[in-house]
Amino acid sequence: MLFNIFTEAEFELLGKFLIILIFVFIIIVFFSLIILVRFMKKKGSVPPNLLLYLIQILYGPLSVVADLFSIEPDTIDKIFLKLNNSVTYGDLAKIDPRDRLILLPQCMRSIDCPAKLSSVDGFKCKECGKCQIGAIKSLCDSLNMKLFIVPGGSFAKRIMKVHRPKAVIGVACFNELYEGIVNASLFELPSMGVSLTKTGCVETELDYNDLLHVLLAGIDEDIKMKVYEEFGCPYTQS
Repeated sequence: MLFNIFTEAEFELLGKFLIILIFVFIIIVFFSLIILVRFMKKKGSVPPNLLLYLIQILYGPLSVVADLFSIEPDTIDKIFLKLNNSVTYGDLAKIDPRDRLILLPQCMRSIDCPAKLSSVDGFKCKECGKCQIGAIKSLCDSLNMKLFIVPGGSFAKRIMKVHRPKAVIGVACFNELYEGIVNASLFELPSMGVSLTKTGCVETELDYNDLLHVLLAGIDEDIKMKVYEEFGCPYTQS
């Protein structure tokens, strides 16, 4: 047999060489994807389903390679989230605020949260001011956006089925955002994500700048400026 001519050390060396080749191949494919997306953005919007298809092809292999080379676990998720948001921004900006669905994770709630869980609509925020959710809910109400505080991914999918939005904005940790983008694609919806800056599943937090950039896509510039000021965030005209 051909394999019998190699020693264990030689097999180990060949294995490492193969891994490097695979890594180089994936990097080439990945940067080709970036170039493709940039080109398509200049020519017009990129169909969300096409983007998602490309992401799904690369996500698994890149995650494995990142793990093999001890790359920070969230690195691949961060790259794909930025790529998705960049391409989807224009499509989401065209959607009427009333047709947008905002999904917040229940882990953002305070441990002293007085909100009660509804089996239909998730947690009912009382805007008590003990966490960031109250301010976000108030903003969404003023913009006529539908906001839900959900206890999990299955609940989020049920909300999407019931309310049939035309776009979805989700807040979560990186790996759950990827899953959320996949779920939104099943409904053929443009979706954008905002990652939590404080994780741990208890009293998590987000950066208001990140949220407002996504949430206010397509909103009048004067309204944007006022909202950024209210949240104490620096505003740059888009």
